[in-house]
Amino acid sequence: MKGNPANPRDWLQVAKCDLDTFRTIMASGSQHMAVFCLQQAAEKALKGWLIGQGWNLVKTHTLSLLQTEAGRRGLDLAWFTSTAERLTDLYFSDRYVDAASDPEPDAEEISQMYADVEKLIATLFPEN
Repeated sequence: MKGNPANPRDWLQVAKCDLDTFRTIMASGSQHMAVFCLQQAAEKALKGWLIGQGWNLVKTHTLSLLQTEAGRRGLDLAWFTSTAERLTDLYFSDRYVDAASDPEPDAEEISQMYADVEKLIATLFPEN
């Protein structure tokens, strides 16, 4: 998706697109790809918000790093810590060959992570 990397709204649009893709893929039964889209939605929303705060883009997929950066700018996202860590672990275990991969999340865990990502986006961009 094309856009201006300096525009927080463009990042938000991509995050929303990733959430839409999450919902579509979950409905098809491909949980691991759906969780990938969920991680991407959180990552892009955080990066968009941070860019709006003057942060210089860093290419990372580690949600806890982005969460820490938000905290440095006065936004307390402590409630998101568990989901940030789990989504990051699942992202890397899905993208790299690793014999010590984390167990796949069940439907209940995915539902909770989805709710947390929706809350994250609403927290970062309350006007939407």
